[in-house]
Amino acid sequence: MTQSGAVILGAGFARRFGSDKRLHPLGQSSVARTTLELYLQVFDQLRLVVRREDSALQQHVADLPVKVISTDQAELGMGHSLRAGMTDLSWPFAFVGLLDMPFLQATTLQHLADAAAAADYQRIIRPRLTDDNPDNGPGWGHPIGFPAALFAQFSTLSGDQGARPLLTRYKTLVTEVRTDDQGIVRDIDHPDDLGLGAST
Repeated sequence: MTQSGAVILGAGFARRFGSDKRLHPLGQSSVARTTLELYLQVFDQLRLVVRREDSALQQHVADLPVKVISTDQAELGMGHSLRAGMTDLSWPFAFVGLLDMPFLQATTLQHLADAAAAADYQRIIRPRLTDDNPDNGPGWGHPIGFPAALFAQFSTLSGDQGARPLLTRYKTLVTEVRTDDQGIVRDIDHPDDLGLGAST
């Protein structure tokens, strides 16, 4: 296992999906469990940020070795969920991932973790598609890894920009890791997105 850990953001409201996509079946499991079990293949330290009222989700993953962090500020934007998840971390490095991205490959996560270790946990590790198409955006994806030296900076985040202000402020620290894994950009917004098929 790697020394780094992962903070998984799962406090969204899934308004476009129409129901709780986190609990929706995916293969023999669910979206939430598929994502968390994928990360547990690589990281032995995992946090999951949820809304305080998410009792069904918390019960659904209660048997997994995941520390659940609840927040009552999720409606204020992803920045507030990030602040909650990154508070009081003792890890040397933390990746930030999204609970609705179950199509990642475990080998990709391991590659990212290895890149963080190779940089002595001092760089921001950011995955990017090898064949990114300018017409479809730059191909940047998740999870994104941050060194412990920047953890305190997450307390400044607010609104719905996520970690974008930190990526802009510390762009000279970014190490780009290229991958062919489309799972780094595939999230679930609508029921049709579940037809993509989970990667192993």
